[in-house]
Amino acid sequence: MNSRTAHRSASAHHPRVLRSPQGGWVWACSCGGASCRTSRDVTPWRVALIGALNHSAAIAP
Repeated sequence: MNSRTAHRSASAHHPRVLRSPQGGWVWACSCGGASCRTSRDVTPWRVALIGALNHSAAIAP
């Protein structure tokens, strides 16, 4: 039987989805990455979540 162990690197992305002052949702990561915060469009929670998940799947530099 073969088992695999997943290890997170120290540079893993852990973005958070936050409520925007304009009424929509944004995501921000401790690496400095973030969704657009200057847009006047109200971003739905689901769109912000998908952006955060896409960012967390990216390979850290």
